[in-house]
Amino acid sequence: MESKVVVIFSIWAVLFGQLATIVRGANILYISSVASPSHFLWSQRLFERLAEVGHNVTVVNLYKEGVVRGVHLLKLDDVIADLDSKEDDEEDYVEFGQLNPFEMHVSFAELELQVCELAIRSTTFRRLFDNSRNSQIDLVIHDHLAGPCLLALMPVFNYPPLILASAYNRISTTSLPMGTLIFPGFIPNQVYDIDEPMSFFNRCFNVVLSCWEILFKEFVYYPKLDKLVKTAFNQSDRVSDLEKRALLAILNSGTLLEHPEPTTKNVIQVGGLHIKPTKPLPTDLIKIIDSASEGFVLLSLGTNARSDSLDSTILIEIISAMNALSNITFLWKLDSENCLPVKLPHNVFTSAWFPQNDLLAHPKIRLFIIHGGLLSTQEAVWHGVPIVGLPIYADQFGNVNQLIRKGVGRRLSIVNLKSHQFIEVLDDVIHSESYKENAMQLSRLLRDRKVTSLDDAVWSIEWVLRNANTSHVWNQSLVNLGFLQKHSYDVVAAFVCILMLIASILLLV
Repeated sequence: MESKVVVIFSIWAVLFGQLATIVRGANILYISSVASPSHFLWSQRLFERLAEVGHNVTVVNLYKEGVVRGVHLLKLDDVIADLDSKEDDEEDYVEFGQLNPFEMHVSFAELELQVCELAIRSTTFRRLFDNSRNSQIDLVIHDHLAGPCLLALMPVFNYPPLILASAYNRISTTSLPMGTLIFPGFIPNQVYDIDEPMSFFNRCFNVVLSCWEILFKEFVYYPKLDKLVKTAFNQSDRVSDLEKRALLAILNSGTLLEHPEPTTKNVIQVGGLHIKPTKPLPTDLIKIIDSASEGFVLLSLGTNARSDSLDSTILIEIISAMNALSNITFLWKLDSENCLPVKLPHNVFTSAWFPQNDLLAHPKIRLFIIHGGLLSTQEAVWHGVPIVGLPIYADQFGNVNQLIRKGVGRRLSIVNLKSHQFIEVLDDVIHSESYKENAMQLSRLLRDRKVTSLDDAVWSIEWVLRNANTSHVWNQSLVNLGFLQKHSYDVVAAFVCILMLIASILLLV
């Protein structure tokens, strides 16, 4: 009997060992080409975890080179430098935020086309494209927010399984590659800054904008992208079609900060994946915070629209408000004080980098002045910190609006910012207990998960590795279904025509 048990356990050990070799140790190519440092940081959290659990991960990206924590980083040389050189001055994100929604979509598409053109010309990408045909890649993970340009590598590796993964939270971004539905009747377009609930005319505009966005991508943006790649590599595959091979999408959503957007089962929501366990603060920051008798306020406008690129009139209003609130200590993420038009007051401390996640976890923080970037917004909610939003462009308006509706802060216009308004709003959020109470309640809800977002993402990726070959059970019919059929607009149109025909006959009788 004992020998039978040993044999059974030996068989199970062999089987589980074989399964482990299938799941662990896979060769994964991660493509992260969004021209935004924060998006790369989100991806970094995911691909480093994949390496930790035993996978061989190679990352094609715009920011880092070398081997870091077992991950092979291939930087597309000079893409960011070339992008910067094409700008006359620091890009004015405040001015960019004043574009109408149609112009903003076009601007993002133009940026993605620039990145594509620079990336496929880079030495790193050329070398990877030309010399990797005998390499074994088990899975490709692609940040689809950058567009499908670099999926030109898919045929090189004999079309491995594809997963989309993005630091963005809008499910509608998977509409074209995966066929997910859009709901413009009650969900504002990601670049449409509008109060909710939307009025009838707002909904009309939103429907037009959302449909125009899909048509613009399908018939203007994608053809330009396909032409760029075909000219460079003479491929028969269109990269816009290659993106539709995706089996799964992993999105930075599901954090109670989004609209209740219906989705399909192959969209995995892992909002807050990037949030790490907190670490002790550096000694210099501990000294500053210990001396802050009434707590401190953190001010950060993110990695793109930096504080030092703001107009001097805006900076003067911000500094004036900080000076008036001299009993509060301010930590301001600022690349350089040389850009400031006036001297900083004694209660303001600046640095090009702060351990933001660790500061938000500190019990003495009173408030987070935020631009509304999704990652920072999620960190604020995770730690239960009230906010004052100064949204600048794109989805930042919607992110801040969601927090305002949930009662965890207030919003100001950075374009028309006045110090007296800033002082009143800061004082209100700091001293009204309701903002903190609502923030803590939202934090408890966000933390109440059966598994962590990171573990959920890794499990989903490994599920694809285990089951990608069973293609006959994958239902990708939504991808091939036309826009009109998917939303039953053709059926509605048919009924309208029938009713009009009946009405015409009745009128003639």
